[in-house]
Amino acid sequence: MAEALLTKDPENLKEVISVGYSKLFDQQWPMWVGGLLFGFINVFMFAFEKAWSVADGVRNWGNWFFNNVEITDITIINPHLYSTSILNFGIIAGALASALLAKQFQIRSAPGRELSKGVIGGILMGIGSSLSFGCNIGGFFSSISALSMSGVAMMAGLIIGSIIGLKILVWEITYLSPAAKSVKKESVKQNKKNQPFLGLTILVVGVLLALFYDQMDYSIRGGFLFFGLTLGIIMQRTRFCFVRAFREPFMTGDGSASKAVVIAVLISVVGFSILKWSDMKDWEAQVSAGFWLGSLVGGIIFGIGMSITGGCASGTLWRAGEGHIKLWVALIAFALSGSYFREWLAVSGWSTKLGDALFIPDLVGWKIGMFSICLLMLLWYIIVSWNEATRKLVIV
Repeated sequence: MAEALLTKDPENLKEVISVGYSKLFDQQWPMWVGGLLFGFINVFMFAFEKAWSVADGVRNWGNWFFNNVEITDITIINPHLYSTSILNFGIIAGALASALLAKQFQIRSAPGRELSKGVIGGILMGIGSSLSFGCNIGGFFSSISALSMSGVAMMAGLIIGSIIGLKILVWEITYLSPAAKSVKKESVKQNKKNQPFLGLTILVVGVLLALFYDQMDYSIRGGFLFFGLTLGIIMQRTRFCFVRAFREPFMTGDGSASKAVVIAVLISVVGFSILKWSDMKDWEAQVSAGFWLGSLVGGIIFGIGMSITGGCASGTLWRAGEGHIKLWVALIAFALSGSYFREWLAVSGWSTKLGDALFIPDLVGWKIGMFSICLLMLLWYIIVSWNEATRKLVIV
């Protein structure tokens, strides 16, 4: 029915709506569309309050849990009032709503070995994000967009970690028995007829809740909830994930995710630079500490973790919204390990030994600083495109 509508011109309002709905939710969006939109959205978020990040919101959940079971006594903002926590809730809800609107939501179980990999990968992502003062979003995407050398170092770490993680997965397939010969289908058929209505309901409730935050003089929180809903929808529709960007060129040679990330960074770095250069935002904003030891080592550990898990920090959120049990397990492990390890770094004094915050324009000036990051992204794009044609970097 949907294909038939798309092949002919709509004749009435009902068909216009049906065709538009089919284009939005019956088909996946191109990956590059996600890169384009995420680049602009990150600039808007930075101008609104602060750049996109994930790990500190996830860690906030871990801190809240440990405080409530009286293991720690960390001073925190409650998750329902912490902007990044609210953003993350919004991403999960947005992805859930998008999956329901597309009739793609399903509780997806996983074999025991896969759940174990979710735990191990989540723990590694928590440790890695603590060392690098951010995950693939805050520590790499937003950091490199802000012309921070920590973002460059973490990019290198993520590449190295993804290769190591891929090697581990190849070793598992080669030397260990399969986790499961087949996954049994659910005996109870899930009725997906009402999923679009539920998805629309979740979006309406999310928008109303954002307006309620605004009404209660928490406008920033409401704004971040709205951003989260938008990000979740786009990520689910485009299947956007940084794991694919860093791992896929070495696994299959496919560079579509890498190119999408390049587009996002190019847009974001230009937007961030304009905001900073014009003094609309502080020059030090989003310039992460940890260069170079914390960012590089943390990036490697995080890269291994996200490869084993099959989802980065942002990818874990939207896939959890789709109903992946493994990613919910990874998310819990990510929150708890990130909280515990970050607190240990602070108490032990190691957090001050991981490196400094280094703003690239302080070294080479604004023009060369921005040009150098754009050149790095274009070089990555060229290498990925060359690898798509030659498969020279494929190691599987």
